[in-house]
Amino acid sequence: MKDGPNIVGIAALIGDHARAEILTALMGGQALTATELAQVAGVTKQTVSAHLSKLLDAKLLAVESQGRHRYFRLADRDVAQLLE
Repeated sequence: MKDGPNIVGIAALIGDHARAEILTALMGGQALTATELAQVAGVTKQTVSAHLSKLLDAKLLAVESQGRHRYFRLADRDVAQLLE
């Protein structure tokens, strides 16, 4: 077994059109809500929730709660470099 990132799994996550739109929207450095990301990706709130869950599980995104709202951002600088 190899150590390190699962390149194929990460590429499959990034390769999905809606998830690519979500990640691209977050490249600007601003944290966005699920509703805002759903609009950017052109999907429903339910669909974006599933996409965000997958991206969080892969540690590509981080989430912060402020009151009732959850704000999503890229997990770190390494993710931004990967996307660039």
